[in-house]
Amino acid sequence: MKKIWIILRNLLSSSMLLLNIAAVIWLGLCYAASVKMPTELRFIALFSLTTPAAISTNFFFVGYWLLSRRKWRLLLSLMVLLLSFNMILAVFGLRFFSKNDWSKSPTGFKLMSWNTHAMGIYHVEKEKQIAADIVALINKEAPDILCLPEFAVNINPVKNKSLRKLINDNDYRVYKINTDHFLYNKIIIGTALLTKYPLKDYKVYDLGEEIFLSQFDLLLPGNKVIRVFVTHLHSFNLSDRDKDYFERLKQNSDNIKKSKSFLYRFDNAYIARAREANQIRSIMNQSPYPSIICGDFNDLPYSYTYTTIKGNLTDAFVKKGVGFGRTYNQLFPTLRIDYIFYDDTAFRLKAFKTIPTKLSDHNPVVSQLEWIP
Repeated sequence: MKKIWIILRNLLSSSMLLLNIAAVIWLGLCYAASVKMPTELRFIALFSLTTPAAISTNFFFVGYWLLSRRKWRLLLSLMVLLLSFNMILAVFGLRFFSKNDWSKSPTGFKLMSWNTHAMGIYHVEKEKQIAADIVALINKEAPDILCLPEFAVNINPVKNKSLRKLINDNDYRVYKINTDHFLYNKIIIGTALLTKYPLKDYKVYDLGEEIFLSQFDLLLPGNKVIRVFVTHLHSFNLSDRDKDYFERLKQNSDNIKKSKSFLYRFDNAYIARAREANQIRSIMNQSPYPSIICGDFNDLPYSYTYTTIKGNLTDAFVKKGVGFGRTYNQLFPTLRIDYIFYDDTAFRLKAFKTIPTKLSDHNPVVSQLEWIP
């Protein structure tokens, strides 16, 4: 009986070791997804969807071996976790003891980015109430620079009550919107910016089919010019029916064929975003001014899109965020796809937060930045 127990114990130990090696390779593939262009290695980008799970699995093995008699084996996962430290910080916000300072200063400004999901226009029976509540939330935050991917306005200016209220209540001096597409031939869906600062220059880059990068040069007090980029990148194009399917898939996995079809759709979306990200990085590299980029990137931390656009900029969530920082409030709790990246040689981050809300399928992200003299 003792011999059988020893055989079973050794078998378990060997199996766990093999699983641990697989977990290490898994996390390595997640890192590869962040630096490898998806067209060079098909489906590699899909691993970025699993990065939180890969990190968690390797932490599990560190704990498992720590409690076993073969403690040295924890070095397998520990080493790969140490090498992936920046990835961990991007996925899990660890700033539990970081204080936020929302106070105004002569060189400070509040920036807010929010995909408003067309101001509730897809919910006809609740559209007016949703739009009013969105305006109320924005007014409560009173950002100096407001970036709104997937904003909606009527072609007829008289009907744009929400927009007029935003401008009047916050004394915005500048309003610009780039049209991504039209809805019902009377509604403009696009990326907007409203700001209290004078606009020095404005430009829009066409990145692909209905995908744009808006560029704003703003004049801050003291004749300081900054460049703000706002974008809304290629999405997975999931319908409500698709989202319902994923909710069911979390409970059972009976439809494998349909799951495979999503793999191809997702991979094509990753390829499209990667190309858009390359264009954005090339454009941003030409900026003569300190830059900030924000918006809905439709991609997770440490994906190719994330690392390419971020470049040498700083992710505001990494500096001040806690937990997963979920910004897409449907499907999975790990979906942080809305960002604020800034040049930390020119700006100091004083505060950051993600506001949970059901007014849109996205949560707004807000930062308090300060110009470094």
